[in-house]
Amino acid sequence: MSASGFPILIQEGLRPVYYDKFHCLAEGCRLSCCKGWSITFNKKDYLALRRQSGSPELMERLTGLRRVRDPNAAENRYGEFTMEGGTCALLREDCLCALQTERGPDALPEVCRNFPRTWAYQPSGYLERSLTPACEGVLALLWDLPEGLEFLSDPLTKEQRRSMTVEEDSLLPFFQPIRSLCIDLLQDRRAPLPRRILLVAMALKELAEGERDLPAWLERSRSLPETAAGLDTEETDSAAALFLSNNLHTLLRLRSLSDDFNRLSGELLFALGIQTHGLARVKLSLAPYRAARERFEECFKEREYFMENLMTALFFHLHLPDVTSGEALWKSCVNFCNLYSFYRFMAVMSCREGSAGNREELFRSLVHVSRSLLHNGAQRSALRDELFQNDSATLAHMAILLGG
Repeated sequence: MSASGFPILIQEGLRPVYYDKFHCLAEGCRLSCCKGWSITFNKKDYLALRRQSGSPELMERLTGLRRVRDPNAAENRYGEFTMEGGTCALLREDCLCALQTERGPDALPEVCRNFPRTWAYQPSGYLERSLTPACEGVLALLWDLPEGLEFLSDPLTKEQRRSMTVEEDSLLPFFQPIRSLCIDLLQDRRAPLPRRILLVAMALKELAEGERDLPAWLERSRSLPETAAGLDTEETDSAAALFLSNNLHTLLRLRSLSDDFNRLSGELLFALGIQTHGLARVKLSLAPYRAARERFEECFKEREYFMENLMTALFFHLHLPDVTSGEALWKSCVNFCNLYSFYRFMAVMSCREGSAGNREELFRSLVHVSRSLLHNGAQRSALRDELFQNDSATLAHMAILLGG
């Protein structure tokens, strides 16, 4: 340790086992990443696209490139593609990219070359690589892992190695054992997934409140699945109504972010018997949701592991928990519980009355959730902060959010 901080040398990479198996579905993709959301890029990519040459068709499509005229825009929002009808101008009718087809993948802006891949150097001591579930190809990989997620590490090249210094008096030097413990709890199949997430919240609550004896904390947390056997409770109508209203609030908040999500949310509201844009004067009926849940559990009873895989992948992808401070730690935990609640709600509603109730409909729902919420940190933070403002960021309320 140094007087100025705790040094971490990053010499290895870490990735989920399915990372290397990913490939773009190209023309076989039903939920193209070239549709339904803004595609922005930095100045370097903008200028490179401006210098492209090619066929008359390609050059005509590239007229859909424009500057972002916002002085407060982030560095990666220097330029963007116009999205006529919600579709990138470079997307051909056969669902292939005109630029990549004609000029090769190196001609693409970085965001298009990398999606759905992300990477970042982390205080875990690894260069971490992950895949966002905002792509149906990634969901398909999670679908085919009945034994759960494993992670692979490999040495970095000399050029890839980095070092970072973190605050010595924070939990950052212990990020990796804390995160590993949480992932172990998430994958402990002796209990249903909602209960496992609640156990994670119980463990992290101790750290958020000041516990610093990490060996003792780790030992207690590992025994939580045995010592917290009384957590399971029968669902009450009031708890179910609170779960439903919280997720309907999220649905209404996100529906304006894209035309595709707006259409999907309209279908869900109709299935729930809600014909309004607000919930203040609506008497919620639990019956449509409970019917959808019964159908969901029947349709996917052989795939219970899928939601476990999804939430474990999200925990890793979002570099959770945030251990920079006690406050940040609990906020990240509340955020994760709220994310699960909404993913669960949307997954169940993929089996609503009138829907196909199949894998394709499930993936449609989860991709749009990811694009509207997972890739919108401001919305995630706003929804999380509302829970704190309403005094709902408690373990008891987390249990309700996880209980649907």
